[in-house]
Amino acid sequence: MPEVMPSFRSRRAAALLRACAPLAGWPLLALLLATAAALWLDPLFAHSGDSLGGWLVLALLNALPCALLLVLLLALSRRLLVSAVAAAALYAVLVAVSAVKLEQLGLPLLPADFGFLGSGGGLSLFWHYVEARQVLLLGGLVLLLLAAAWAEPAQRLPLRLRAGLAVVALAGLGSLLAGAPFWRERYDGWNRGFEPWSPAETVARLGVVPTLLMYRWELTHADRQAPDRDRVLEFIAEHAAAFGRSAALEPAAQAPDIIVVQSESFFDPARLVGLEPADSLPNFRRLAAESWSGEMQVPTFAGGTIRTEFEVLSGVPLAAFRGVEYPYFELVDAPMPGLMRTLAEHGYRTSVLHPNDAAFWNRREALRHLGAQRFLALPEFAGAPKSGLFIADAALTDRVLAELSDDGPPQFLFAISMEAHGPYEVSPGLDPAALAEIVLPEALDEYGARTLRHFLFHLAAADHELGRLAAFVQQRERPTLLLFYGDHLPGLHSSFAQLGFVDGNSARSQPVPYLIVHNQRKEQRLEQTWSWMLPGLLLEAAEVAPDAYLALVAALRHEPAALLPQGAGAALDPRFVELAKLRVRDEFDAGEFAAALAPAPEGPAGAPESPLDAGAESAATN
Repeated sequence: MPEVMPSFRSRRAAALLRACAPLAGWPLLALLLATAAALWLDPLFAHSGDSLGGWLVLALLNALPCALLLVLLLALSRRLLVSAVAAAALYAVLVAVSAVKLEQLGLPLLPADFGFLGSGGGLSLFWHYVEARQVLLLGGLVLLLLAAAWAEPAQRLPLRLRAGLAVVALAGLGSLLAGAPFWRERYDGWNRGFEPWSPAETVARLGVVPTLLMYRWELTHADRQAPDRDRVLEFIAEHAAAFGRSAALEPAAQAPDIIVVQSESFFDPARLVGLEPADSLPNFRRLAAESWSGEMQVPTFAGGTIRTEFEVLSGVPLAAFRGVEYPYFELVDAPMPGLMRTLAEHGYRTSVLHPNDAAFWNRREALRHLGAQRFLALPEFAGAPKSGLFIADAALTDRVLAELSDDGPPQFLFAISMEAHGPYEVSPGLDPAALAEIVLPEALDEYGARTLRHFLFHLAAADHELGRLAAFVQQRERPTLLLFYGDHLPGLHSSFAQLGFVDGNSARSQPVPYLIVHNQRKEQRLEQTWSWMLPGLLLEAAEVAPDAYLALVAALRHEPAALLPQGAGAALDPRFVELAKLRVRDEFDAGEFAAALAPAPEGPAGAPESPLDAGAESAATN
């Protein structure tokens, strides 16, 4: 009997090993196939400077989700080749999309992009940027998938084995997406080169898949922790005097109509080496000589319009929300105070006009939360002429003019243009003679000259429409104000690299111009600012009383050190970050903060006693 027991145990162990071998073997085979796909499809591995060991580890980390998907497809289809080709095709799509975005915007594929691509019009706009070689690769994989499905018979895999493979794959994929500690330790992004402030550098070091996972694990969701109200109270108490000066401005006798044009990729070409001011933007330069104007820093480059748009409409800096890429998906999920809601409280009708799909960027819902009462989108521009790939700026101007009325309540019209949107490689239907008249520096190669020429054609159209709008505004009897600004620089990476900028700085650091024309006032005034400070500047020009938050920001824009204590390119004051979080939650203007910022009564000695003092004392004694 003592001799039988070891024999029985060994036979049982051998049987268990034979049963588990297929369960382990198929995932290992899948991992090998997926690693080969990663090495073939991802250009990262073509020029990796890592050691052979580090190179293989990165390839395995990139391949792992693909391998788990392969195992899941195998469990469902019982076809190894079909599953391998399907998983490789999905990996190829991720790599190709990331490459296109990196080329056009200087950023790789990030988790928030899946919401953008899934929104109305997102995929169709992205398709404009896809090159023929990428279409051919994807098409080849689809044909290979169809051929494999036709040629490969289903294998006779036991049901228990298929169930086990499915459980392994689903558990692996689910725990990967959730960021289980086991996977975080294996990917070890922080030590391998993850830099949340530099996605382009991160993807160059880690590859597409680990970059997506790291940004999902670390930065996908906005910081929803309760703001520190004591720090907010400390901040506003410190700047109560500045707030009082801003809040005391006298409102206009008659509220003006306000037109805001967010002009796609509008910037000053004279910032480029070899381009002269006299050769571009004649209307902008003429109007700037008699209006409020300047340059402003925006939170995006070459794309991501809604980042600038969010800051202008909310007055909230995105720098306060680390990791938020697309605020209309990640922040604006409930009614939020801002420029439009403030104007509505003063009796304004608020409308947005945009010749594109209303669902694009989630604008329909986000702009409603931000206070838009009407949204005139692509259907309202049916039959409108195009210039290049998109609806012409002239058609947008026509609709803005048609919306203005000489009676009724004051109006706020927020117009978002499309004509100058990239890509700039191809822009059909443009006047060849007008294109030929655009003079460019000889330093540009054919591609750089062609893309810059197409852009400058559309920029000239934007400037022409600015002149047309300003002329209409200036001849109106009803008080009217026009704010015109660019959302970001265009994605002219090749042209910018070949020419460089006059100030010697990078393309990403370049500001965009803005201009405020008021038909009741001609006054030249220059001010450099940030896009999230623009609402305060606009309300000051319109002589419309801001709410408490916008009044505070308007006051502190004259004291930038209060908001950016370490300089223009540095981080925000941490206390203001807490205030911005309160604003997004629509809690800043309620309760103790509204009371703290209210005009203080005169004390017995004639000096105002601010309620902030009492609040500060109370906070100090608690």
